[in-house]
Amino acid sequence: MCFFGEQFAELLWVQQQGIAAFCVAPPLLLAWLLTQPQRTWAAAIVGATFGIWLALPTLPGTPWFAPLLLATGLPLPPLGLAWLVRRDGQLQWPPVNFPSGARLLLAMGAALPALDVSWIQAWSQLFGIQYARNELLGLLLTHAGGYLLLVPITMALTLPHASRPATVLARDIAIALVLLALPLWLWSPLAGVLLPSALMTLSASALLLWMLVRFGLGGGCLALLACGVAGMAYSLRGAGPFIGLRPHAAALSMQAWVCAVAGALWLLSVALEQQRAAARRLCDAYRQLSDLTGRILVVQEEERTRIARDLHDDINQSLAALSIRLSYLKRGVEEPQREAVAEVQQELLKVSNDIRNMSHGLHPAMLRFTGLASALTGFCQGHGQRSTLRVHCDVAPPDGLGDARELSLFRIVQEALNNVEKHAHARQAWVQLGAQDGHCVLSISDDGIGPPCAHGQRPAGLGLISMGERARLLGGKLSMQPREGGGTHLEVRFPLPEDAR
Repeated sequence: MCFFGEQFAELLWVQQQGIAAFCVAPPLLLAWLLTQPQRTWAAAIVGATFGIWLALPTLPGTPWFAPLLLATGLPLPPLGLAWLVRRDGQLQWPPVNFPSGARLLLAMGAALPALDVSWIQAWSQLFGIQYARNELLGLLLTHAGGYLLLVPITMALTLPHASRPATVLARDIAIALVLLALPLWLWSPLAGVLLPSALMTLSASALLLWMLVRFGLGGGCLALLACGVAGMAYSLRGAGPFIGLRPHAAALSMQAWVCAVAGALWLLSVALEQQRAAARRLCDAYRQLSDLTGRILVVQEEERTRIARDLHDDINQSLAALSIRLSYLKRGVEEPQREAVAEVQQELLKVSNDIRNMSHGLHPAMLRFTGLASALTGFCQGHGQRSTLRVHCDVAPPDGLGDARELSLFRIVQEALNNVEKHAHARQAWVQLGAQDGHCVLSISDDGIGPPCAHGQRPAGLGLISMGERARLLGGKLSMQPREGGGTHLEVRFPLPEDAR
């Protein structure tokens, strides 16, 4: 891999200068060390050294000592950085906080290139070879660009990450090619467009930002690598974004631009990953809260069932026994006391009826024995008899909903009508339930004062939250809006199961 990488890198630079566009072997070695177990490091270093040793003698313009030089020295800085990263803990890629991102950026963009160039310069002076200042600058930019671009690209291809799409669609490739065509055309000699260098370099911004958002730091660096290679190739022909400079100066400017933009992409990637991590944490917290709310609703129904059974079986039976004893007592007393006992018995019957209604409200036995349609119709009629609110009920529930869905729908209607009676100041309400386009649709409307938020009240009380959570558990959503002609229209819509369509 290092052998072919060095051969390819040499093709991307001004041949007479003898300097590659991007240093390939050390960045690839660093990416391997960061992603693989430490037991494979020795084999990786030996393989990289051997590949560089084979490749460099075939490159034009390389000093005779270069194979020995690079084979013994260049693998050491990547090895040191990989060891420091592993010592600090598990590698988190891409970086999700600015301190770790800044440390890696400084290490790969400044420290490692400086160590590489210092090593090359030291051995050059030892053998009596002097590098000019612009040649040292070119070497520094070569290594910095290689680390800043090739390491993220290799890491993105090696490590799975949640922000990167699992598959690359043909649409993504088409968008990338279209966005890449703009800077390639503006920089080419065929364009004939003379723009300031700042505007020429900004033409690649759309491609870089889209690749960064879509594919993460690796995608942004891959796009920047393509732009850098194209810009350097154009620099050889007197074109490119730094037109007007000599080829060597234009290529150096292109390398400096690539390194600067790579640093900006790193920082933008950290901010983007922080935003994505915060969004994932928020989604996880919401999912956990929703699961907890669902379990609370289940426990609430179980507790309601237990309380309803206790009210019906224990307390109501005790009240019935008391009523029977009062009947016996009424027969053995005088007429004035008999009327008093009868009044007490009537009050006792009212209490018994209230407890029975409360028991049915806590656990609608009619829903289990007669079905959702009869239970809703009976509840609406009973609600109209107990209050001044007149409820119109038109329900035709689809078959196959299941007990859990039917109970959730009944609870939503129950809570909605209670809210209408307490807060809407309505005279009439309408309850409709049916199937529509593969969905079950429940709507509750009234002719009251309208939604709470329209009157400066709190937009969501406990009742609305409970109804919304039940709608979510059904796999749908709850919506509330003003009703035409006045009042409120509340709707719950969720997809029907396959066997109920």
